[in-house]
Amino acid sequence: MHILLPTDVFPPGCGGAGWSAHALALALIARGHTVTAVVPREGDHGLVTGETRGVPTVSFGYRAPRIPFVRNYARNERLWPRLARVMVETRATHTSHHPAMIIHAQHVQVAPAAVMAGQRLGAPVVISVRDHWPWDYFATGLHGDRIPHPRQTWASLATDLPARLGPLRGAAALPAIPYMLAHLARRRAVLRQADAVIAGSRYIAGRLVDLVEPQRLHIIPNIVDLAAIDAVIATPSHLVAPDERFVLYVGKLERNKGAYLLGEIVRQTGAALHRYTLVIAGSGPLRTELEQTVRAVGVRARFLDWIDHDEVLRLMARCDLLLFPSAWGEPLSRVLLEACACGAPILAMPTGGTPDIILDGESGALAATVPGFARRLTELLERPAERQALGAGARRLAARRFAPDIVAGQVERLYQSLVAPKPYAAQ
Repeated sequence: MHILLPTDVFPPGCGGAGWSAHALALALIARGHTVTAVVPREGDHGLVTGETRGVPTVSFGYRAPRIPFVRNYARNERLWPRLARVMVETRATHTSHHPAMIIHAQHVQVAPAAVMAGQRLGAPVVISVRDHWPWDYFATGLHGDRIPHPRQTWASLATDLPARLGPLRGAAALPAIPYMLAHLARRRAVLRQADAVIAGSRYIAGRLVDLVEPQRLHIIPNIVDLAAIDAVIATPSHLVAPDERFVLYVGKLERNKGAYLLGEIVRQTGAALHRYTLVIAGSGPLRTELEQTVRAVGVRARFLDWIDHDEVLRLMARCDLLLFPSAWGEPLSRVLLEACACGAPILAMPTGGTPDIILDGESGALAATVPGFARRLTELLERPAERQALGAGARRLAARRFAPDIVAGQVERLYQSLVAPKPYAAQ
């Protein structure tokens, strides 16, 4: 069949959502389907067709002003009809070869346009939900460390906007609250119109139960391409010495990712870390605070800021332990999926969808509090055999649950159920 894959972001310059969409596209192509990614690109002009790392791609350029909320309207409500037309036109080039078609929207910006295009084409529409966009205007919000992640209301936005933008700008933004709430309502309405909704984890599925009927809601994880990762990590990292022992953190240095907890974890772990280097691959507003804490404790640390994705994988494959103290309702972390594929031993907090990846004592270790995390970290640093066993278990889990054939097979069966002729119901 022909699968249109509209996605907000796509490689090479993207985060986990874009790489997950790309991995799915490659896996479906390998199974004999024709896949076309449709990607809105801010700042570009017109339509550009080409290929992105093996995936046929149609890029659609658009402009959006830098005025808060007006910008969101330009990137969404104003863009949706135009993006829907691009999907319809893209479909027209494949009609004779592929009578069966699916539109599978990968994220929030493209989902309404996918539903519009599906209605015009008579094609089933699938929407993947990979974060908190159905109930949070900002997707993570300022309460990213609260579980379950709270739904936004007039009262919560009236508090959040001054905290996010500052007192004066926040107060000036209060008249935009009706638009923000209406925009959230449009997002939720789109989910109700989709033929199927995919949640990446049990946690996200649980948050969607009052928006999506059970028969339309499916839990299917993201793909991690073990073979592609193996090819990358076969080359050693140039960022660490061959004999260097290091503990790794990968991600934004922001509150919801647990960066504010990482400093306290380091402080409570203390001397056990002195034989290791703490390598931080990422940056963010909490960097200065973390640097000061690490320096005060006397732990060697290396802050790498944002580095090439392949280099991150090589660090994962070489680390003695990967720390994941994420404090929010983690949907299904790509950092953890890739770390598992690299065979990295992982210590994580059991937040959100993380227990779908980390089975305590089998594919990693879980600790729910800062003292428990520091204690478990100390134990694991003293037990290399246990770390090795956890890393091997993580790799086995990745091959069993997240490999391309496994996940793409689940997605393919869902597609087939949507395009199959419906049985005749006798009147």
